[in-house]
Order: sequence, then structure tokens, then C-alpha cells
Amino acid sequence: MIRTHPSARATLLAFAALALTTSARAQLDASDPFIKDASAGFAARTFFMDSVDNSSAPAQTIKEAWAIGGRLFGRTGYWNKTLQFGATYYLSAPLYAPADKDGTLLLGPGQSTISTLGELFARLKFGDHQLTLGRQEIDMSAPRAAGVRANRSDGTYVGRQDNRMLPVSYEAALLGGRFGDSLRYHAGWIDKAKPRNAEDFTPVGSVVGATGSGSEMWMAGLQSAPVQDLWLQGWYHYVKDVIRIGFLDADYVMRLPGDSRLRLAGQYTDQRSHGTNALTGSAFSTHNAQLYGEYGSGWITLYGVWSRTGTGASLRTPFSSGPIYTAQIVRSFVNAGEKALQLGVSADLAAWAPGVTAYFDATSGTGAVNASSGLPLRDEVEYNTGVVWTLRQKGSLLDGLRSRARLGWVHDETADGQNRSTDFRIDLNLPINFL
Repeated sequence: MIRTHPSARATLLAFAALALTTSARAQLDASDPFIKDASAGFAARTFFMDSVDNSSAPAQTIKEAWAIGGRLFGRTGYWNKTLQFGATYYLSAPLYAPADKDGTLLLGPGQSTISTLGELFARLKFGDHQLTLGRQEIDMSAPRAAGVRANRSDGTYVGRQDNRMLPVSYEAALLGGRFGDSLRYHAGWIDKAKPRNAEDFTPVGSVVGATGSGSEMWMAGLQSAPVQDLWLQGWYHYVKDVIRIGFLDADYVMRLPGDSRLRLAGQYTDQRSHGTNALTGSAFSTHNAQLYGEYGSGWITLYGVWSRTGTGASLRTPFSSGPIYTAQIVRSFVNAGEKALQLGVSADLAAWAPGVTAYFDATSGTGAVNASSGLPLRDEVEYNTGVVWTLRQKGSLLDGLRSRARLGWVHDETADGQNRSTDFRIDLNLPINFL
């Protein structure tokens, strides 16, 4: 019997799914939606990251890597308006990866290549409702009002966390749909998750941080738009003997004269241990409240955030970048007891440089404590700046090309002054459609 590595089998399965999608479209009735609506492509990505951590000076930690790869995907259309199949193969390979600078999460442990079948699913659709079974990416973010700033990459506590080479994906059964135009629902079960820098799917409880836990996650959520430019959502996540998460969120945009707008948003998270307390070995509970404000007019947007976290524990975001507004390049400012304030400005420079946007912000965190001992932690300040360029050129092979450069630098206050850490990232993304 011939044995193959799991990643090799995953690669073969992904290419087989893509080949089946392509050949089926070529051979079967092209008017059948199962074939006509099929799609396939490659989301190419290369990513360089250089992080220098001096938070524990004089000790210094350097993480550096340059990776290339992306996601090769294939999707059928819906057979009889009911059944769809899909698969995605993930690849992240090193271009430059010093062995002594591991830890960027762009590559696997030891700066190794990641090669895996990240998605392999079947989807059943009944009107406005659908059930997705198998390996899948999950993105259940509430829609954003037109014209406002993208102030977080994931809108819930379960998401793609797509801020490295590859996203998080899951082995799950998820039901979702909508009633009318104003109410959406989601409910489901997640057995395992594949972190950004891994090939294998691991039980949810272990991914959260409870070593050896085989617990799965149950979750449900509602999203509503009762009036134009107002979005409300509420979620509950439950991992037996590990953690429970409740989350409420509201986001409203007020249209002002001309092209100006005022945006106000707020959220509240409650996290606490469950059952045998497998995560920390003892019971804990914490909460986080955040308020967000934004004023935009023409090409410029001003924004600010206030945040406060309970002293019982730091907030955990193992399956997404977090729906929190204070998540920055390096820090998230949700340590136990931490109070945070953020101010920033973003600009759409299309009038001078087509496709270019830029931003700068600063976030200060004070009052954080060690949740176990109650002893104070150092205050922290992070400055972020970034530039994004997107090419829009219909008919061109490079249409949709996006280049993004970001720099974050952090100051940790100590009795001897400030310890300064830096994080530089640049990534290039190109969608390539085969069908």
C-alpha cells in the first residue's frame, strides 16, 4: 500500500476538485446553472514581515519571513438550485525564512511550508436558507454601511483572521439565512479549526488554549438592520468545559449634508470559563466594552475608540482578528483591567493617486493588571501607519491587484524609560480567475 503525507493528499484532492469543475463546465450542458455558475481561480499572495520585539529588554526577539503562495479554489454552481460543492487548497512556501527568526505565523512551525486542503464542503440551499457541511472558511460579518471606514477585519468572534498568508478554516456544520431584507440568522457546530500557520485541523477546545481538550463549539447569532444604515448583532459561543462568549454590537451611520457622515458604534463582550475550567484550571470571567466614533467628509475620515476590559482576565480572540475596534498591527489593548483610547485619520487619495488610501493612528493602553496576581502591567502605546494601493483596470490580467505596506511601533513604559518594538509588513495580493 502506498502511503502519502496528508498535505500531499490534500493537494491532490484540491487539484482534482478544480479539474472536475473545469472539465464539467466544458463537457456538460453549459446552460445548466450547476456548470454555468461554476467558478475557479487562484488568490495569489506574497507577504513579508519583520518584527523586532523589545518588550522584555534587554532580551530581544526578532521574527522575520517572506512567503509566497495563496489559495487555489473551485466552486460548482447550484444543482437544481439546491446543491453546491467547493474546495480550496492552501499554500504558503518560504522565499526567505531564517531558522532563528521563526514566529511570524506566515509559515508553519520551524519556517516550514504549509500545504493543505483548507476547504472541502457541500452546501444545501433552500430559498434564502443554506446549510454548509465540511471544511469551510467562515465569514459572518454584518454588512458595512456604504462609504464608511473598514474599522475591523472580522466582525464576530469566529472568522477568517486573514491577516497572514492563509486564513483560519473550520470543520463545521453551519446553518444560515435571512427573513426578509432586515434579519439574518446563523447557527451551527464547529468540531475543529485550522489555525493560520498550520496544516492540520485541531479540536476547538485545544485551539482556544485548553491543552488536550477535544471539545467542540456550538454557536448562534442574529443580525438585524431595522432601519437604513443601522446594524445590530448578537452572538453566543459555547465550548464545553472551556469558555463561553456573549457579544452584542450596534453600528449606526448618520448622513449629513453634502457627502459628510457621522458614525457611532458600540459593543459589549462577556467571556467566562465553563464546567471543569480546562482553559486556565480555575474559574474566570471578564468583559469588554468599546465605543467607536467616526466623522467623514470627502476624502478624509477622523475616528476614535474608547475601550475598557474587566480585571478578571484578558479578552481572548482565538478564531478571528476579533470584532474589537482596538485590534492593531501588534497589540489589541484588551488585557485584564486595561483602558484604551485610540485616535486616527484615514484618507482616500484617489483624486491625486488613483486607488491609494492611507491612514495613521495611535492607541494608548493604561491600567492593565496581571489577572492572576493583580499586579500592574506596563502601560503601552502603539502607533500604526499604512498605505494601500488597489489597481482597478477592467480587462487587465492585473485587475484587482492590491499592495499594502504597514508599520507599527510600540512603546512599553518601564521604570527605566521606554522599550520600543517595531513591526513592518508588506503584502501583495492578486485574484486570478480561471472561470
